[in-house]
Amino acid sequence: MTMGQNGQQPTGDEALMSRFTRPEQTFPTLTPAEIERVRHFGEARSYADGEFLFETGKPGPGMFVVLKGHVAITQRDGLGHVTPVIDQGPGQFLAELSQLSGQPALVDGRAEGDVETLLLPPERLRALLVAEAELGERIMRALILRRVNLIQGGIGGPVLIGPSNSAGVVRLQGFLTRNGQPHHLLDPDRDPDAGELIARYSPKPEDWPLVVAASGAVLRNPSETELARAIGMIGGAKDGRIYDVAVVGCGP
Repeated sequence: MTMGQNGQQPTGDEALMSRFTRPEQTFPTLTPAEIERVRHFGEARSYADGEFLFETGKPGPGMFVVLKGHVAITQRDGLGHVTPVIDQGPGQFLAELSQLSGQPALVDGRAEGDVETLLLPPERLRALLVAEAELGERIMRALILRRVNLIQGGIGGPVLIGPSNSAGVVRLQGFLTRNGQPHHLLDPDRDPDAGELIARYSPKPEDWPLVVAASGAVLRNPSETELARAIGMIGGAKDGRIYDVAVVGCGP
């Protein structure tokens, strides 16, 4: 059993923090001077007790800096499970890599008591990272470490249900891993939740895996494109335009 700094059994907060790699870099606390520098890029937002700042599966509004109160970060999967991730208080910021582009949030953030924040929408967050190099580096490191911890801990993302050696499971796990998307796999022979879904949907061998999105939608052995749309990696056409080819990078 992991012990706290004083040699005693860890508190709830210490136990949660012990789950993360390099917690002091993953969840840093900004100084008052740093918050003032961030303030130029943000806008004040207040939330009442129990109100969501962001929700799993819905586009994230950006990065929040907590000025007053506390925010509970929890995981909510498509099977109805809610698991504590961490609590964040004054001086701490709420975001991970998906907030750089307004992609769907992987976790829930709910106000505990009245909460006052600074909200930096994605474009303002990107501007901060460029304009404030040293502070931006600390924030960016935290965003990366948070995504790494979500992946390593299987926190957030879709639930795959099926035999681990099935072609569909291997294909979709590879797709999600290559794209840095958290997910976890349930064994249909061992997990009771998996058993309930199997009984409800009666999958055939070609249906493996069943994929449960955060919204609760269940897909049968989806293609990579279908899965990407279900978890918000890609959306519909913007400005009525559809492109067949995108060239990323080129020679001089």
